[in-house]
Amino acid sequence: MHIRQAEIDDAEELARILNSIIAEGGKTAIDTPLSGPELAEWFITGPHCISCLLADTDEGFLGFQALERFHADLPHDMADIATFVTDRARGSGIGRSLSHATAAIAGENGVQRIRAVIQRSNEDAIHYYRSVGFHDDTANMTSSSVTLIRPTAPGGR
Repeated sequence: MHIRQAEIDDAEELARILNSIIAEGGKTAIDTPLSGPELAEWFITGPHCISCLLADTDEGFLGFQALERFHADLPHDMADIATFVTDRARGSGIGRSLSHATAAIAGENGVQRIRAVIQRSNEDAIHYYRSVGFHDDTANMTSSSVTLIRPTAPGGR
């Protein structure tokens, strides 16, 4: 497996991954399938995009992770994260590998904290983010979502 930055030419295959996750239901807040160009704008080329890493193998892509500053109300040192892993690759360490690489890129881009906002019903995602160093941001949780924060530097807050 190789972790690398996603490119515009990867967008169609990444859209297939995302759309299959949407079809599963309950795994993402995104509820409408995206085309390749839409996915590129949302996660790869948009002005809010910081990074979009993908896990690439000889058999194809296993998942991707985006880091972005889409919401204008985010503190200047924070960015949002979104992780999408194929059903066949879940639990294999893909998410952990993506998370380590994304944290490094975040730090290089002045991001000190990464935020994940997860549907409360998506217990697997909540467990995943907690397992890679995210902690509950209880002040920003809602009845339908869990907000988790991770510092990009070891020992950070």
